[in-house]
Amino acid sequence: MRTVVALGLVLIFAASCTNSEDSRTGIDEPLVVKNGKTKALAQFIAGKLPGSPPLQADAAAPTGSDLDASVPAVLQASISKYLERFVLQGQTNVVIEGMATLDVSSVAFALEGLGTGYWVLPTSSIDTASEKLNWEILTDFGRGISEGIHYLNVVGIGGTGNAGTIQSQKICIAGRLFDGYQGCLPNPKPPAAAISLSWDTNVDLDLQVVAPDGRVIEPKNPLTVDLDAGVTTIPSDAGGIDRDSNASCVTDGVRMEDLVWMSTAPKGRYAIYVNLFDACKQPVVHFNVNVYTSVDNADAGKQLKSWYSQDGMLLDFQANGGASRGLFITEFDFQ
Repeated sequence: MRTVVALGLVLIFAASCTNSEDSRTGIDEPLVVKNGKTKALAQFIAGKLPGSPPLQADAAAPTGSDLDASVPAVLQASISKYLERFVLQGQTNVVIEGMATLDVSSVAFALEGLGTGYWVLPTSSIDTASEKLNWEILTDFGRGISEGIHYLNVVGIGGTGNAGTIQSQKICIAGRLFDGYQGCLPNPKPPAAAISLSWDTNVDLDLQVVAPDGRVIEPKNPLTVDLDAGVTTIPSDAGGIDRDSNASCVTDGVRMEDLVWMSTAPKGRYAIYVNLFDACKQPVVHFNVNVYTSVDNADAGKQLKSWYSQDGMLLDFQANGGASRGLFITEFDFQ
């Protein structure tokens, strides 16, 4: 699965920014830019992102007669409605794309206040309709980035080294277990309950839960209820698995699956299993299972509390492609 963040920008960055620094550095940065449409590898450069101070986040950028042709100009910045400006901690292969004026050489990117440098990638093809250059980058967001609002800074420099105005785009880094976007939204509301599976290696691991009525909930059958034909709205008291992480060994960096009840906590005894669908050429995977419910906190409002936690391990030969039930973990009785 490829997640797309669209940033429509007109930027300039100098081709002359390349230096003798090892382009393989930066792999431990909170933001890693890997490549773009041309498949050229991005280069990491230590130091401060060049350019003029950023525009106010989400502010309208200059257009038409407001543009000064002698310096790079940012026309617009928007993030796709698909993501709604939310990126998960550790999410990989997030695509950021945009446009640039024809005198653009490269584009530079950094997370404001995080990391030790910035990434540089050249622009690519020309869009004949707009007479602008297209650019696209493939990015990974670090698992250690704190939850909450952050700013993705983007800037261009022309072939002569003239840096433009930095565009600062607000983005929410969300926890891998949905908690109402703590730190991003006012009065966030966590889910009523959740059964969560997380793991440490890029394998296709699946959470499997057997409900009191015998229904098996797993990524290929993610809801706790059946929906009638044509119905797309999930009942408020239903639960559902939020993602199929690393499905078919296509890594997403999240390595977490959660059965979440958003509005109403379930009742009854639920059996929890962990199934190694595909080892993805990895010899072993270590995992953790947690069971949460929402409780009232006098100081912070509703928060998730863990009532059960269990670590475990599976070996590659235990992968079964979904042909059988996985490793039994426990039965949890929601009161």
